[in-house]
Amino acid sequence: MEAALETERTNERVAELERRILMLEEQAQQALSLMRSRGKEEELIARYGEYVDKTVAAKILGVTRVTVYAMLADGRILGACAGRRVDVRSIARYQAMQRPCGKSRPA
Repeated sequence: MEAALETERTNERVAELERRILMLEEQAQQALSLMRSRGKEEELIARYGEYVDKTVAAKILGVTRVTVYAMLADGRILGACAGRRVDVRSIARYQAMQRPCGKSRPA
């Protein structure tokens, strides 16, 4: 009886440790994604500035202007300057979310 109780406690402890490991792996992945995003942000800002017009945003994202308008409307990227321009940092964050683990888009 006591051995069964000890086995159950051990199993519960193992399950708890597995949950914690998964949580830590997720946090590490998010931190890595954030680091990549920040590097990409700085690269894009150095190249284009803090804000770009929708045509340039479309070029950066590899989509049409119509898609940029849709992305602004649903919050995937953020507008700036009363909606006349697009926040470059939000473009970088969006791209980082779309390409986890440093995978690049095919040319």
